[in-house]
Amino acid sequence: MDTNAMTLRELFGPDQRLVVPVFQRPYVWSEDRNWRPLWEDVTALVQRRLEGEEVHPHFLGAVVLDQMPTPTGSMPARQVIDGQQRLTTLQVLLAAVRDVARRLHLHDKYVRALTKLTVNDDDMSDDLDAAYKVWPTNLDRPAFRTVMNGPQPAAPGTAAAGLGASVIEQAYGFFTARTGEWAQDLAGEHTADELFDALVRVLRDKFELIVIDLKPQDNAQVIFESLNDRGTPLQASDLVKNLVFQKAEEQSLPVESLYEDVWQRLETPDWRQEVRQGRLKRPRLDVFLTHYLTSELGEEVLTPELFLTFRRYVANAQTPLTALMQHLNGQADAYRRLTDEQQPATAEGRFLHTVGVLDANTVVPILLWLTTRFDESDRAEAIAALNSYLVRRTVSRLTTKNYNRLFLELLKELKAKDDPAVVSDFLLRQDTDSGRWPTDHDMHTVLRTQPLYRHLTRARLRLILTELEEALYTSKTERLVHNGTLTIEHLLPQAWEAHWPLPTIGGDGVEARERRQTLLHSLGNLTLLTRSLNPAVSNGPWQHKRADILLHSALSLNRSLPEQWNEDAISARAAHLAQAFCHRWQHPAGPAPASTSAALSLPASAAVPPHATVHAPAHPSSIRPAAAGIGIPSARRDVARHIHEAFAQYADGSALTVAQIAAVATSQYQAGEISPGAVAARLKANTVDGVETVRDSTPLTARKTS
Repeated sequence: MDTNAMTLRELFGPDQRLVVPVFQRPYVWSEDRNWRPLWEDVTALVQRRLEGEEVHPHFLGAVVLDQMPTPTGSMPARQVIDGQQRLTTLQVLLAAVRDVARRLHLHDKYVRALTKLTVNDDDMSDDLDAAYKVWPTNLDRPAFRTVMNGPQPAAPGTAAAGLGASVIEQAYGFFTARTGEWAQDLAGEHTADELFDALVRVLRDKFELIVIDLKPQDNAQVIFESLNDRGTPLQASDLVKNLVFQKAEEQSLPVESLYEDVWQRLETPDWRQEVRQGRLKRPRLDVFLTHYLTSELGEEVLTPELFLTFRRYVANAQTPLTALMQHLNGQADAYRRLTDEQQPATAEGRFLHTVGVLDANTVVPILLWLTTRFDESDRAEAIAALNSYLVRRTVSRLTTKNYNRLFLELLKELKAKDDPAVVSDFLLRQDTDSGRWPTDHDMHTVLRTQPLYRHLTRARLRLILTELEEALYTSKTERLVHNGTLTIEHLLPQAWEAHWPLPTIGGDGVEARERRQTLLHSLGNLTLLTRSLNPAVSNGPWQHKRADILLHSALSLNRSLPEQWNEDAISARAAHLAQAFCHRWQHPAGPAPASTSAALSLPASAAVPPHATVHAPAHPSSIRPAAAGIGIPSARRDVARHIHEAFAQYADGSALTVAQIAAVATSQYQAGEISPGAVAARLKANTVDGVETVRDSTPLTARKTS
């Protein structure tokens, strides 16, 4: 057999037919497992090209082809022994991009280039089906013919016009929709010609297949059975292991001791266990290696490129192989601590739990880098900033699709400046919807008006409520240990009609009903109860429900529930919890609370006035985010005086975070000219008259004294 690495241009460019035997199964690939990961790989490579980065070949797997006898002078043909799903998907993808380029009236060269990869051009052939590069099994041929002939694509996000429910047609609809959405999303950054030029070049020349051509003496059936029915396929981590010990042998290193001291602990069942990454599951060791390489190289590591990237990393490493493997081992220990399901009840431990609940895997390389370079106190401000950023954007339902790119940029800046204070400064500079950090004002609006019960998963909403419970504690409050059995309860029940009549406002009650439905699923109407108490009080009248809750619940969320519960009470409680939220997940551009969390309590006996309104804290006009690209000045100036002047306009007892202090313009520094890290260092030294640090504050906060 002959084995060659071939780009899509080399495989599909020549006139030839790749025929799938009738005995093979029909097309079965799906969106979650196959189409979406392939499209994400395509757009990631195109993004690298658009940013001027080097684009390495992307491996798509292997296909096995067998010679087919053809009459003299007719088009060459090969039988697809293995890889028909992959080849069919690639043809559908190329056709979809071709048709979107045609629909957008782009330069004809893009359509011509893709047509050469999807259509054979043989004027001497009388077989109409000979035009197709790939010819699937009998069942799939009508749908494949329809797709490859190019029906008019529908608008992005809808099924393609005229297409039915076959899997091939669904694949075509997926790729046309994603291509159109991708072009629309990047229209503000690049022209359509720039986008499709990069897309077509990447598809033609940067995706590779290993093509195995069988010879007449090769038994195609035996090879097919060996590829599909025997053994377990190698994982990327298996290839990494083979590479490491092959290199060790070449360098005459003690292979057995290297295995026992370094690699053996990475072969436990725990590392082989599959963990979820978005919609897919991968072995934990493969996931770790991806995060490790991203943290080390400061670049995105695509799943199919994991082994190739690791091989390049080893080849370019400036340290001996033994030291490199010991470093990897230490990072593996750090990764297991970061992803342990049982996190300690510290601020950082709760954040790591939050990362798991939010499925925020793109931030893990940054956490790896921070935790292996700085102790917990030095990285606390950076961790708090990431925590606030992720939670605020999640609750605000802002997109996560830019996170890969955003956190890679942050990682590169962290590695360049070697300062955890970079995190807060970087996140504050993001000013688009795909990256901005919601302010206190934004959060008050969302938390008081949006139906969070419908917008967030139960796990995420339970996390928010549990953390708010923590934010409501004071120095006089007993700390409760939550064992995960608390459930979410509507105080005004979802089935409210029996015991909760609408207030009389006049008219037909439409306005009152709309207001109630608007507030029903908002934060102000939600709490946590035990699994046994929840159904017991669920739909009863408020007097009985409140009495049972106050009798059995010890949560601060529930101890201050008023005697009357209506729309005004819900609005007031939402504002109260929004204040607690902004205290728990602080934003550097908004003022830190001037006192402890005791100021956040809502007395149980307080009557809520009709249509009560509680406003978000005002923002001091002199405090603004640090300007992009401004670093610590070369000339040494008086940091203590800067801190003292930053507090000059505030009353005694006012508190500011280190980021807020750095963002104030004084006689010593321009706004944002000094880093929060430099401010924190001076505050920790306790040498600024009239200013004291707030004990155990995260991020580090200082208070003005008399």
